[in-house]
Amino acid sequence: MRMNIRDIRSAHFVGIGGINMSAVAKLLLSQGVAVSGSDKAENEQVLALRERGAKVFIGHSTENVTPEADVVIHTSAAPENNPEREEARRRGIPEMTNFRFLGEWFKDEKTILVTGTHGKSTTTGMLGLMLIEAGLDPNVILGSKLPQFVDGNLRLSTKHEVRGTNMSVIEGDEYARHFLEFNPYAVLINNIELDHTDIYPTLEDYVGAFRELLTKMKDGGFLVANVGDGRIAGLLRRMQEELRSRRITIVTFLDTDEADGAVRDAGFSPWKVSHKISDGLTEMQLSKDGVTYRFFLRVHGSHNVLDAAGAALMAMQLGAPYEKIAVALDGFKGIWRRFESLGEFGGAKIFSDYGHHPTAVAATLSAARELYPASRIVLCFQPHHRNRTKNLFKDFVPSFDAADVLVLCEIYDVAGRDASEDADISSRQLVEAVKARDEERGVGRLVEYAENPASSIAKVKDLAKPGDVVIIMGAGDIDDAARKEFITK
Repeated sequence: MRMNIRDIRSAHFVGIGGINMSAVAKLLLSQGVAVSGSDKAENEQVLALRERGAKVFIGHSTENVTPEADVVIHTSAAPENNPEREEARRRGIPEMTNFRFLGEWFKDEKTILVTGTHGKSTTTGMLGLMLIEAGLDPNVILGSKLPQFVDGNLRLSTKHEVRGTNMSVIEGDEYARHFLEFNPYAVLINNIELDHTDIYPTLEDYVGAFRELLTKMKDGGFLVANVGDGRIAGLLRRMQEELRSRRITIVTFLDTDEADGAVRDAGFSPWKVSHKISDGLTEMQLSKDGVTYRFFLRVHGSHNVLDAAGAALMAMQLGAPYEKIAVALDGFKGIWRRFESLGEFGGAKIFSDYGHHPTAVAATLSAARELYPASRIVLCFQPHHRNRTKNLFKDFVPSFDAADVLVLCEIYDVAGRDASEDADISSRQLVEAVKARDEERGVGRLVEYAENPASSIAKVKDLAKPGDVVIIMGAGDIDDAARKEFITK
């Protein structure tokens, strides 16, 4: 790319309604840049951008690319033959992904990248609030929406126009190796588990991307890592000499319920994380070498506790005092589509959750059971991407065990990522496999198939009873259907 992106005066976005794409669009709008864009359908992000002055088209066409566009920023889901990308090449307009843009825009900043297979958005939100509370005034970009941020998925430093002085917290997406667009000062790794199997055929490929990210860190920075995850522990064992030779401080932590044998021979001295429910709150403790910090969280589940632990340790490394971190955690009430309450229906509590990986499904169900031990849990799940469903099929089947009632919506097809060899996989097969597992373990429960989000929500409305906890889960359009039914009516 032969251009200075700080000189951009007009930018066109292909897929502008995406959660990260819309954050980039808001960033440019805040800098006085003219923004146009397109997407396949209207959503909350599109409406918010229009309110801020962006010109957004529904549907893709060469005519959407404005004559004055200096750059075309596109989602990785937009294929090369997208008409607007083809028009950009015809006119010689530079193209880049949204993450390439962010890597360029923040290259002179002190960038903190939050990574891992699960919990990135929650951890990014927590860390951002901790640093704000401590007066460190960061930029924050996350792949969700935080109620405390006016722009939801974006928070800009009050001194954003002063380059090189800002601390920027960014959710690092490993899909398509997006996080490799950055040279971060600090990295937080929550966990590593095979995902995005259309990009990473093997776990070795997936771990390799995280290894490459660590080689791109700036000298003298910080790495905070959950070594209770054996893959992370193994990665650090192999890389710790290289990292320490570059003066990168390594801070590790693990859940006290996990065996720490994986770290004993690696020279790690991890912070131990423990928690319990206390008066409706989650009490978390971080302990090491006779020092203990206590925090109270308003979100539940061991996965949220580990997210908070990593965020707190990173915030401490960056200069935030314990007292400010505690205040920020006490004020954190969750983020968009992460066990988010949508209200009630017929006496049943309705929640929306973004979980789309087997581990995330099981973790959310566990947290719901911890919070509502006497309630019947009704799960309506929409698998996301046929390739993921096919390659993680055996892991998905037991992930639903904690649900008392299960509705499986047909798989959400991800634009630009379909492959003919995956076309034969369906949620119908998941239903049959779950029923077979239930028979083997002597469990009798209702497991049903639904062909689309609308019919899924209709089934949920029929099945829900007073006192139930209903979870609408998935990264696709199941959430839109749930909000239309349970919020606007």
